[in-house]
Amino acid sequence: MADWKAPTQDRVEGYFKELNNWGRWGNDDQKGTVNLITAAKRQAALGLVKTGQTVSLARDVVPMPVFMYSATFPSERERADVVLDRFDMVYHGFWITHVDALCHVAWDRELYNGRSFKDSLSVAGAAWCPIDPLFDGITSRGVLLDVAAGRKEGYVTVGTPVTPKELDEVARRQGVTVQPGDVVVVRSGDERFRKEHPEWVPRESPHPGLHLSCLEWFREKDIAAISWDMMDERPIGYAGFGMGVHLAIPFLGLALVDNTNPERLAAACKENNRYEFLFTATPLRLKGATGAPAHPIAIF
Repeated sequence: MADWKAPTQDRVEGYFKELNNWGRWGNDDQKGTVNLITAAKRQAALGLVKTGQTVSLARDVVPMPVFMYSATFPSERERADVVLDRFDMVYHGFWITHVDALCHVAWDRELYNGRSFKDSLSVAGAAWCPIDPLFDGITSRGVLLDVAAGRKEGYVTVGTPVTPKELDEVARRQGVTVQPGDVVVVRSGDERFRKEHPEWVPRESPHPGLHLSCLEWFREKDIAAISWDMMDERPIGYAGFGMGVHLAIPFLGLALVDNTNPERLAAACKENNRYEFLFTATPLRLKGATGAPAHPIAIF
């Protein structure tokens, strides 16, 4: 935004102490901001279902370098033909829709709520903050903030990240108020950006997305989770910060639903003339894992 100024290095250095949720739900808590989705919050969100229309927010899993696919054991069983297939995938990264566990990212060698990163992880799985506490899913009021719709290019560009000010402006434009315990779906226009930039390489090229200062917005609004398509801006722009908005994991204990596809949702919101809905996402039960593929769904 033209009149927005990025916070200074000193300011972001203070984020950990200022914003963190350590101990808020007890020192042994491993769910983080999902605790904000109380039974009452979930019950109220169910009241948003009016027509029963469902919309998938997951990306298609298609052949590409992040996973290997093969059809195995084709066989005949008398008059029946049988085939099994196999997916080997790396779900962390920039394509597969997944939920991050709170053990996925540490800060200064500590995980959410102050456990040692090194001592909490092994080949046997995570001993602290694995994906397990989210096996019952994330179900709450969902709100779409369609940032891309307000950008002249139709997507967020490199060097012009999404800022807290812009998130507030989008909410005002759409007539919605973000409430504590909400799941905020941010559409930055990743699908169109990739089509128009076929040369872009996720891990090597500069990455458009949300500015690090959005951590302030997440904490101020007290959201339970973010479901997003572009994720963090890169490079981060601050010395010593090897991660960007993903630091919401160790700082806030925030649930991140990465690599979602909000395009169908944006169309449905426009059709229904409403930007709030019931959101639900359930990770696969990969016990002890650092995250898990998931299929988020919006229900109107």
